[in-house]
Amino acid sequence: MNRTNVYETIGALLGVCYRRITNRKHWSAAALVLVFYVPLVAQQAPQKVLIGGIQFDSADAYTSAYKVEAALAVALEASGRYALIPNVTRDSLVASLRNDSLSVQAAADKLGAELIAFCSIGRIANLVRMELVIIGGDGWIITTSGVGYATSFLVSDSTKKRVIDPAILTATQRALCVAVRDSSLYAAADSILAVHPSELAAVGGIEFIATNTDLAPWSVMREKIAASYDAVSTIVAAMRQNPDITVVDIETRDSLYALGGLFMVENYNAASRSELNILKGFEITHLISGRLERMKGGAELTLVYNEIKPDATYTPVKKAQFMIAVDSKLAFQDGVRACLRKLFGSITEPAERK
Repeated sequence: MNRTNVYETIGALLGVCYRRITNRKHWSAAALVLVFYVPLVAQQAPQKVLIGGIQFDSADAYTSAYKVEAALAVALEASGRYALIPNVTRDSLVASLRNDSLSVQAAADKLGAELIAFCSIGRIANLVRMELVIIGGDGWIITTSGVGYATSFLVSDSTKKRVIDPAILTATQRALCVAVRDSSLYAAADSILAVHPSELAAVGGIEFIATNTDLAPWSVMREKIAASYDAVSTIVAAMRQNPDITVVDIETRDSLYALGGLFMVENYNAASRSELNILKGFEITHLISGRLERMKGGAELTLVYNEIKPDATYTPVKKAQFMIAVDSKLAFQDGVRACLRKLFGSITEPAERK
């Protein structure tokens, strides 16, 4: 039951209706019916949700059916609108009836569930993707779905291993927001749980431009391999807590490139069409790009927040500039953060230098 393929399961449950309802042309209507149905009971007892199946990579030690169930339980409860029927309750029902072939629909009916949720989790490096498919309504013919992303930057002090669980929860919450078409679902939740859907972004290259030969060369530009890596790392660190944008780190971005057959991508080159195609294929919708241009009085840093288009091009959404007066990596990093503040407001500030 816990390793069920989401789409095969729903297809088996709904048959021809599933093919019709899950046609993209019908998604909006079906989702609106479910969303309008949900607020009607929002002020009453929470709607009961039964897990119909969980799809995960059994080879990934950081994800499991148990972690997904736990995340969904918290995500549902934190909304104040839903409550999860634990899998152990469902399994006890199956055992008491001595019927291993009991359908998810039948189990939901017997347990008083109003919604059935199918979960699919995936992870690449530090990026977690959660997809929720929710069915409900009379005859279980209404379906809606949502995808949520979150990144993990936590490491255990004792084991030095990644701590993925908080990212699983955040991705689940965001997926639920999208599925029920309510980005303010957690507006009244405790601050640590007050999340909403976010845009998924990667950092492209930071180009170094020095066309004026009359100006003394900068060491930052001569050391562009290290300087560009530091700049990209600074962007990722500064955007960690941004509630509106999920920025993948270098390890994750390069893992995506590798899965797409692209290796040894340099951080001082503008993103190529191949890079953009790969990012788009992994549902990354935005790109942070930049350039550092040597000019009289220092060097001008420009950072641009771009939207990746379906044809693997990108267009600027907004940009910020900052004049760097000192030739040093620290001044460069300070300039990066200054541009980010102009672009996005508050950022995650670095620890104070001693």
